[in-house]
Amino acid sequence: MTSARSRTPRFQLIGGPGDATRWRLLGTNNASLGLGTVDYRNGRECVAAIQWLCANLAQTRMELVHDHGVDWRWVLRAGAGPIAAASHAYGRRIEAKRGYERFVVATGKAAELAADGRITDWRAKYR
Repeated sequence: MTSARSRTPRFQLIGGPGDATRWRLLGTNNASLGLGTVDYRNGRECVAAIQWLCANLAQTRMELVHDHGVDWRWVLRAGAGPIAAASHAYGRRIEAKRGYERFVVATGKAAELAADGRITDWRAKYR
């Protein structure tokens, strides 16, 4: 039996380069919808960044990037720097745009869990 939580989009902490921590957003089918592009020193900083993203998504801007002249990706920026990106490349620009739209909807649904600090630490599974 599948729990209600597993059918809710949610953020997950993952390991980055070295001891860094990043986040990813999983959809209702556990597919990765987007990845954080910033490396944080610890899980607490990463959770704070997720909570900031949920509260300030409207102040960010999305760009569609033609990756190596073949694939498309979306990149989310706050100020000058990227803070999130598509988890995978898309074959068409419209698919990348729709992928971003799914990310936005899922972020809204996952915001309540993130606000409560209920974020899965996937790193712990592999320590």
